Amino acid sequence: MSTERRTPILHSRLVNGLEVFLREDHAAPLASFWVFYRVGSRNESPGQTGISHWVEHMQFKGTPSVAKGQIFRDVSRHGGTLNALTSHDWTAYFETLPADRIDLSLAIESDRMGNSLFDPTETESERTVILSERQGAENQPVYLLAEEVVGAAFRAHPYRHMVIGHEADLRSLTRDDLYAHYRRFYSPSNAFIVAAGDFAAEALLERIETAFGPISAGTPATTTSPGEPLQLAERRVILRRPAPTAYLRMAYKVPEARHPDTAALLVADAILSGAKGMGLAGGGALGRSSRLYRRLVSGGIARSVGSDVGLHLDPYLFVFGASALPGIEPDRMEEAIESELVRLAEEAPAEGELARAIKQVRAQYVYSAEGVTNQAFWIGQMEIVDRFDRADGLVDELAAVTAEDVRRVAATYFRPDQRTVGWLVPTTTGGASGTDIGDAAPFRLWGVGGAVAERSSSRPFERRALSSGAVLLTQVRPGDPAVSVRLRLAAGALGDPEDKEGLAVLAARAMLRGTLDRSFEEINEFTDGRGASISVDAGRHATEVSIRCLREDLKPMLALAAEILRAPAFPEVEVEQVRRELLTAISEANQDTRATANRVMRRELFPAPHPLGRRVSGDLDSVGTITREDLIGWQATRFGANLLTVAMVGGINSIDDAAALVGTALAGWNANGQSTGEAPPPPHREGETRARVEIAGKSQADVAIGLATVSRLDPDFYGLDVANLILGRLGLMGRLGATVRDAQGLAYYAFSGVEPGREGSVWVARAGVDPANVDRAVESIARELARIVGERVSAEELADAKSYLTGSLPLALETNDRVAATLLAIEYFALGLDFLDRYPGIIKALTADDIQAAAEQFLRPEVVAIAIAGPPL
Repeated sequence: MSTERRTPILHSRLVNGLEVFLREDHAAPLASFWVFYRVGSRNESPGQTGISHWVEHMQFKGTPSVAKGQIFRDVSRHGGTLNALTSHDWTAYFETLPADRIDLSLAIESDRMGNSLFDPTETESERTVILSERQGAENQPVYLLAEEVVGAAFRAHPYRHMVIGHEADLRSLTRDDLYAHYRRFYSPSNAFIVAAGDFAAEALLERIETAFGPISAGTPATTTSPGEPLQLAERRVILRRPAPTAYLRMAYKVPEARHPDTAALLVADAILSGAKGMGLAGGGALGRSSRLYRRLVSGGIARSVGSDVGLHLDPYLFVFGASALPGIEPDRMEEAIESELVRLAEEAPAEGELARAIKQVRAQYVYSAEGVTNQAFWIGQMEIVDRFDRADGLVDELAAVTAEDVRRVAATYFRPDQRTVGWLVPTTTGGASGTDIGDAAPFRLWGVGGAVAERSSSRPFERRALSSGAVLLTQVRPGDPAVSVRLRLAAGALGDPEDKEGLAVLAARAMLRGTLDRSFEEINEFTDGRGASISVDAGRHATEVSIRCLREDLKPMLALAAEILRAPAFPEVEVEQVRRELLTAISEANQDTRATANRVMRRELFPAPHPLGRRVSGDLDSVGTITREDLIGWQATRFGANLLTVAMVGGINSIDDAAALVGTALAGWNANGQSTGEAPPPPHREGETRARVEIAGKSQADVAIGLATVSRLDPDFYGLDVANLILGRLGLMGRLGATVRDAQGLAYYAFSGVEPGREGSVWVARAGVDPANVDRAVESIARELARIVGERVSAEELADAKSYLTGSLPLALETNDRVAATLLAIEYFALGLDFLDRYPGIIKALTADDIQAAAEQFLRPEVVAIAIAGPPL
């Protein structure tokens, strides 16, 4: 099971104490360069919580030789991506770039290791941004519950506060406090470098020595955190706040990552709720055959349930979380979880269950290796909490765990006197209507902004029309141990009857709950036993099945996907369960400020009965009217091989092999599916509209400003896309980020994007804002929108945009799954398989006049729809 095809890690130490870990990976012409600092919220004193995270923000504010914001511009123009993260035990900075441009990372990181300015004016501007970030987190009920639980679980250790810090501290910290923290912890003796990618390790090491060797070693920061007193009794907190449903969080004390029991605890986690991805990314959601999913979700108690073992430098927590279905109180979820923990502590898992968990761990390890960014992060994380070589060795430790090991650690650590229990009891469940529906993810104590794209290949895209009427798209990578498949049916929510909105979504999710030959439980055992994931969901234009599996399991997983699409049983009990879960998700979205602003903005652009203004998920009333017969009729009428496009990427030998597998799976399926077609043109707008929705219990307001604009099929779309890149994406969120966030400090985020469509696209600007700053933020966005329309972009901006769009092509395909999604988009918009080859020429041909002409035609400030959702004024 060990390290698949990974190369050894080169480990070296410079004279100044800076350690270096390098891994060659020549699968793509990319490299990811990281600098980790051994400092996080664990190293903060009372009254200075959040200081490590704030210092991370200040690292982008300039040095004597690099202007504020220049890092973002430099990395963007070289076709790369970058970010920074702060956790309990570490702070990290990275750039992922075309491999021949990795020296840019060396210049950036060696400079800011000791030369960051911490200008007092910039410090005050960033204070507003960080307070806005804190307010945005407070808008999520699960964040507030997590903060209360961790604060009760730890009495003395700094792990008791969240990474972002307390609001009072964020208001009182000074520039000198921040700079002193920076000087104390940012030095070679307290840092290390990790890089993975398409380079020669020895040659890169020489360049690292040249760039970082002259930096003074500094004084090692050997901060020892306060010891945590032994917990003698269970601790409880009850949080009463406006929320759409009840939430539960339970946390048990467990040892630090280097402890010998860590491997067994990770396997216990896989048995309880499915194996998790390693590092920044992993496979799809596993664990629908797990004990907690069966007991709580399949048992009709919770919409979602999960667990997580945090890998930390000091003893931390094994956390369980669940969100209730309507009418379920937290005590029922708590009793169900506790009974499963008692059972695991008293009875060792069966060998089959253990084997299933181990297979999931192996699969997640393989999935997590897709991309040099994730490889580098995983090495760095393990070096922080233990040692770097455990990044490869941990998977073998997990394979050696026995059933008795699992029972023993459950009995040792899942003790009532070692747990802290938190309930969030909703005081109100009303609120605005939301739009974006998704399963709750485990709450992370650090965040990553934006996607990291890093996967590319010289292997061609291939297309074949199959005899069944389906279209097959592939990129074969014979040496890849994993495969991603996406099956797209041209049948989506646009076809929902007006009185049954949500039909496509409910049908898609219910299809997974059983076929004519297999129950939901049998499907879950089948997929989890292979470490594979399968999901079904619907959007506005299509229903999509996503598969991720090891290559040896591709044939049976394709057969399962075809069975789900062709022969869903729609069992009455399961349909009602899915309905309850969807209604709960809608209720949760009803109190989400960002989702609400987006929904209201779309409603203004596309008033009823226009289908683009409707919620894909439906609403609380419409979902309740949908019958099992409606679902059966939808599948029978809308689904057929003639509407199917299959994209397959990864460990397959040829398109012939892929075609044979798909042909077998689809054999005999009808070709009579009725597409839901396209939406009508948007209605004419006479002027600007503005709407505000108040949602109780929130700290931050979210703003959405939108326009209905040109089709993706129009040749002038590229001019619009470049105009928007300059306006709201390039570098640190373009001009909007530079003005609204960076210069004025009005928002934690402010950016814009174009949502492409065949019948027309939607341009949207979004911002998360302190409620007191909403009007100023809206005015600033409006000014920047008017400027991109009224003035030609500068030669430098246009050159940077072109360089980014063409230089980032090697980074545009993050994983096998992202390549599959790209193939589907190329087919949907009829771009041609040579599109990525033609794209640089299209972009290079654009002029500043082209950009302004597109902005004038397609970005009309006078007819925007503005929506604001936030706390009552």
